Amino acid sequence: MTATHATTILVHGGCHGAWCWQEVVAGLALRDVNAHAFDMPGCGDDETPRAGITLADQVAAVIAQVDAAPPGPVRLVGHSIAGWLLPSVARARSDRVVEMVFLAAAVLDRGKRGIDVTPLDRRASYFEMAAASHDNSLMVTFDAARDRFFGHLDQARARWAYAQLTPQPFEPYLGAVSIGVADVDTPRRYLAADDDRTFPMGVANGFAATAGVPLEILPGDHCLMLSAPSVVVDALT
Repeated sequence: MTATHATTILVHGGCHGAWCWQEVVAGLALRDVNAHAFDMPGCGDDETPRAGITLADQVAAVIAQVDAAPPGPVRLVGHSIAGWLLPSVARARSDRVVEMVFLAAAVLDRGKRGIDVTPLDRRASYFEMAAASHDNSLMVTFDAARDRFFGHLDQARARWAYAQLTPQPFEPYLGAVSIGVADVDTPRRYLAADDDRTFPMGVANGFAATAGVPLEILPGDHCLMLSAPSVVVDALT
């Protein structure tokens, strides 16, 4: 069975939630692709205390979604920092995961940490935000989100999207992955956005090289599941 016919589990990135995938889920359903999105620990409507969330907790959350999926193959789609998690999940459920899709996502080798691939000009501010928070979390301003995430949304839609964001647990950025992308032989793709201001094209090229696959370029900004959901649906089908 091809990946297109597998259950597709959509894993959101930092500060986002299942809400950001709604139009993609609906579009895939019209193509007879069963897709499911969920809130990661401490994000969206999930009430797990953010201060205690680790990288292992995030991996476990995705594994739980694989286990809860209907019988049969599963395709993982990870956006942004969710890319850290896909190889570990693919290894843990190698009997079910048939494809990993990195969508404008970070890709890590074994032993690397999320903070290691965070752009240098942002790293210090992440530590400062986490220290200033009450629960070791990060939260971007509207202006930063408008620039990095929602550049292709109009002002009203960007304001709506920003209102859905929740603080992102910081501890997972500091955990080294024990399973890197080179440690699994699961087929994978790397889909990059041509106007991504979080992971610009040069960075995306590096991530695709780490994944060992060619870069597939889509028109859109970093959160193209919001700004160009039909483009994402087309790419996944």
